[in-house]
Amino acid sequence: MSSRRKSSITRHMTRARKRMNSQMRICRARKNSRRSINGRSADRERSSSVSNKLEALKSLIPNQNREIKSDKLFEEAADYIVLLETQVLILQRLIGFYESNQVHHNAV
Repeated sequence: MSSRRKSSITRHMTRARKRMNSQMRICRARKNSRRSINGRSADRERSSSVSNKLEALKSLIPNQNREIKSDKLFEEAADYIVLLETQVLILQRLIGFYESNQVHHNAV
């Protein structure tokens, strides 16, 4: 390749890089300005949304009138779910037991 051709390609690539860098800077500036305008309100909305969800979870667990940290709330929610599952299992077995006794009693 001739040196003239090489320098032409190099100049073209340099100009393309400069244009690209300029466009990237403009893009970043727009993005950052949107962040500064919307960033705080988006963070506030996200935080508010999480707080609302934690309050909703807290309202589902009985006897949760006191302040509680989120990690402890998750543990108590998990424990409550296990308790409910156990109650369902016991009730299902009781139904099965009484149904079998009913069939046996009617047969006699």
